Amino acid sequence: MNLTLQKKLELLPDNPGCYLYKDNIGEIIYVGKAKNLKNRVKSYFTGTHNKKTQTLVSKIEDLEYIIVNSEKEALLLENNLIKKYRPYFNIRLKDDKSYPYLMITKEEHPRLLMTRKYKKNNKNIYFGPYVDIKSATEVKKILDKIYPLRKCNPVEKRPCMYYQIGECIGPCAKKITADDYKSQISKIKSFLTGNTKEILSDLKNKMQEHIKNLEFEAAGQVHSYIKSIEVSVQNQVVADSTNIDRDYIGFTFNNDYICIQIFLSRLGNIIERKVEYFNLYDTPEEILYSYLLQYYALNKLPKEIYIDEVDGNLLSDVVDCKVIIPKRGNHRKILDTVKENATYYLNNNLAIEELKERKLQVTLNNIAEKLGVKSINSIDAFDNSNIMGVDAVSVKVNFTNGKKNTYNYRKFKIDESMGINDVQTMKEVLYRNYKDKKTNTELLIVDGGKNHLNVAIDVVHKTLGLEQIKIIGLAKNDKHITEYIITDDYEIIEFPKTSAEYLFLKQIQDEVHRFAITYHRATKNKSMYKSSLDDIPGIGKVRKNLLLKSFSSLEEIKKAPEEKLLKLGIPKEVIKNLRSKL
Repeated sequence: MNLTLQKKLELLPDNPGCYLYKDNIGEIIYVGKAKNLKNRVKSYFTGTHNKKTQTLVSKIEDLEYIIVNSEKEALLLENNLIKKYRPYFNIRLKDDKSYPYLMITKEEHPRLLMTRKYKKNNKNIYFGPYVDIKSATEVKKILDKIYPLRKCNPVEKRPCMYYQIGECIGPCAKKITADDYKSQISKIKSFLTGNTKEILSDLKNKMQEHIKNLEFEAAGQVHSYIKSIEVSVQNQVVADSTNIDRDYIGFTFNNDYICIQIFLSRLGNIIERKVEYFNLYDTPEEILYSYLLQYYALNKLPKEIYIDEVDGNLLSDVVDCKVIIPKRGNHRKILDTVKENATYYLNNNLAIEELKERKLQVTLNNIAEKLGVKSINSIDAFDNSNIMGVDAVSVKVNFTNGKKNTYNYRKFKIDESMGINDVQTMKEVLYRNYKDKKTNTELLIVDGGKNHLNVAIDVVHKTLGLEQIKIIGLAKNDKHITEYIITDDYEIIEFPKTSAEYLFLKQIQDEVHRFAITYHRATKNKSMYKSSLDDIPGIGKVRKNLLLKSFSSLEEIKKAPEEKLLKLGIPKEVIKNLRSKL
């Protein structure tokens, strides 16, 4: 422990608050909260701890703390700081995507959409979550056919394709009243809240109508919808007589791990469970609070949460939901079942996970030994993607302790004037990423052979002086398969194609390639929809859409009378910008 850290530990207050641990380059690696900062922070540096906590403590070089008024304030502040700094050692959702929802938008002509972004305070209507994406897709497919809403966005000036195939109510083709929409939405709501009788009746009538008209293919399609709905109803299990959405949360822990399980009960039926496990860096209760804050920031809150062994009032305050600690009855039995599942998972499944971790560590050690370095706990890998030099991008992925660390992924846009120059692109990106010289990276991987390796050596070792970073290139054969490794000492290293070491490096290579392609496609798609209006001061998304709805072309916008533009709410100064830029 250095003198600065030792002095700060002596001056810690007894107040509630949050503490932030930093590593040797000043990066925040852990955020915690405490009722008493002095007692909590000092506990890390005294007594015995599990291996994971020992690893955390060994990396702490400095700390900061923020005093607040209460434990509730500390918990909320901790959550905000975790979101802002994304420390590696904190509790993070293994899958930071929420479950999908079906959403009816709050618009003049509402749409039925699938989304993973649940927002509490907007006026859209959400149904779900659907733990099975296939189930959600099938439900939406049926509703689009039976109770279609608007599909085109913005509303087309002539009948759209969806209207032609019967999947759009057709504000693009005819006058649609509010009552028309109200009727459709009422039927959709009824179905999505568990009443399948009405839609099954409508489907059976449609099927009979198709049969009378000898439309047997269409009748068969409707029959498949009926079966899908009947099966989805039959698959619901562990039911009660109410339609209240509830979550049952159980957890258990040992010296090293905590396992948290959530049973999701929707419309009175337990439909799925969520399982997470984390290293025990902190007290079990604090880890649970931290996890639930993140989980419910991404997922819709139920009406009620059933949980045990926590401060129910505190949890209710921070997640803004009714929290119940049952003592007896059916809810107590379900909660006991959840905890039993968590205990079984901790005692059985985690043994397999620990075995995987040990094997992974052996693989990392073998690669490090072969490369002649002590460790490769933090690995950066880079790749480029472009089509004939257009929409060129580059990306970085990071593997920490052998696992993907998406919080350290980076995207880089490349100046198109550079053209098709993969080596020059790599040079620019490496400099941009490491120019501040603050990095814990131990191994740098470039996707390429000697040319790419030379660029990395020139930028990282010679220009920036980061000689502690080991650099390797993954050289491919003519079939685009990695053939060998070339190191910054120009040594050729080959691993057997079936070895754990080769497969681990291939995993990194596949991941960085996937990330590059995904980013390139997103950039390409965005540029396809770019308009001259995007570069005009005063024209944002709302005004752009308004102009495109009101006029058929940019030329028509340019020639439009000023009075007409003013009626649309376009200020005079912005109209001047339109005239000069178009």
